[in-house]
Amino acid sequence: MFEVFPGMLRWAAIAAVAILATGCANKTEDDAPCPAAKVLGESSELTRYRDGPGRDPTDVLFEARMMRVVGECSYGLKGGEISVDLEVVMEVKRGAGSADGSVDYGYFVAVAEWPRDGAAEPVVHSRKAFRVDTKIPPGRRGLFYRDLLEINIPRPDDRDVRNFVLYLGFELTKAELSRNKDKFGY
Repeated sequence: MFEVFPGMLRWAAIAAVAILATGCANKTEDDAPCPAAKVLGESSELTRYRDGPGRDPTDVLFEARMMRVVGECSYGLKGGEISVDLEVVMEVKRGAGSADGSVDYGYFVAVAEWPRDGAAEPVVHSRKAFRVDTKIPPGRRGLFYRDLLEINIPRPDDRDVRNFVLYLGFELTKAELSRNKDKFGY
């Protein structure tokens, strides 16, 4: 048989209130969903060649690919700007055609919104380019490059945050994009 000690009910009640209060305290604006961040398939990789007509492995300066994109966001539930802290991690490998390990390329983040009316295409609100200019240290085959970005998305009303998407990809030339489409079968 279970015996109740004096004060035990009081402590149980205090514990229950604390648990409920903690549950309510955790339901803040920070727990609301964030816009998705997606890497576009055809621009998820970049192979840069040295100048000239050669396109075999000995002509590769470097190869880069997007490895991970994660973020956290904050915003008011009744509208207003969405602030996204985004971490972009890219792997960069030295190519046989690189003499000094220099790496210089661009990538972009586009902010799009899928309209409420179920349209087939999202509305692109903005597109911002970012530069990577680094060097693979001597004796190393490659490196992981990490960029921390703050993306601010205007939101004039209480539109559903899940309708916004951040699209990322490398800035490619027409020839690089064509090679990727052939490689990935697009």
